Amino acid sequence: MHTLTSWRALFVREYLEHRMAFVYFPLGVVVLLALSGLSALGFNRIKLIHGFLLPDPLKVFELGYLVLLALWLAYLAFALFFYYGDAFAADRRNNAMLFWKSMPVSDFKVLASKYFAGSLVFPAIILLVAMVTGLVYFAMVSAGAYLLPGFALVPPLTALGSFVQITIFGIAFFFLALLWFAPFLAWVGGLSTVVGRWSLPLAFVIPGLLIVIENVALFGYVPRGGYVWAYLGRRMNFALDEADFTLLAMDPRPFDAWRFINRVIVDIDWTQMAIGLVFAALVMWLASEYRRRRIV
Repeated sequence: MHTLTSWRALFVREYLEHRMAFVYFPLGVVVLLALSGLSALGFNRIKLIHGFLLPDPLKVFELGYLVLLALWLAYLAFALFFYYGDAFAADRRNNAMLFWKSMPVSDFKVLASKYFAGSLVFPAIILLVAMVTGLVYFAMVSAGAYLLPGFALVPPLTALGSFVQITIFGIAFFFLALLWFAPFLAWVGGLSTVVGRWSLPLAFVIPGLLIVIENVALFGYVPRGGYVWAYLGRRMNFALDEADFTLLAMDPRPFDAWRFINRVIVDIDWTQMAIGLVFAALVMWLASEYRRRRIV
């Protein structure tokens, strides 16, 4: 019971300290999107597309919702980079937790709570915001059906089915992407334990220096760019390919989450996934030991 209470307290602290970036700002974006949609509909700005061949309204909704999910994933990656670049060092003077000062916790548990808040709690919040954004977008598409001749109204049950399918795909894609990039996030967080916010540039500078050293020292004996560059290039590649995007846009059938989740799973190098997770755990342990031994 004490363990669950301490974990909850640690997660609540992370939420309180970072709710601006992961709650208030995203909700503000949703409000602005809704106001923009109401403005466009109220002033009939969409009349500019009259005369063009109108696409299938269900496909318009599906592609639009997928694009919104992709944009929120990009925002999450940006926000998490800065979160891990500061969170591991933000309270390194001691383990006091606002009004939870009487609860002692280990350095490893503190850093683990920060890591899991960034890889589970905050992505879940962003996903919820993305779902709300998708519903706002559906309302805009439905309203457009009343203003555009020939643009049919999407049946609510059909739209709900597509919404659920795309949301399931988004949850799976977010989860797998966070697992795949776990070593990079842990790398940034581990550096921040030692150098604070300087971890943000150093997260790129250190690998860059290794690439330069390898190419200078072994010029002519390594492939173009070097082994480090080639490996990091493969590690940074996690997405659907061009054929998948073409299929998404051209397939007249409703979106099938399981088909595209399977395509993502098949393309993942699971050996590298396991190596990355072990690396992330090792970095977190080393960071906690440094924090415990070196930081007052």
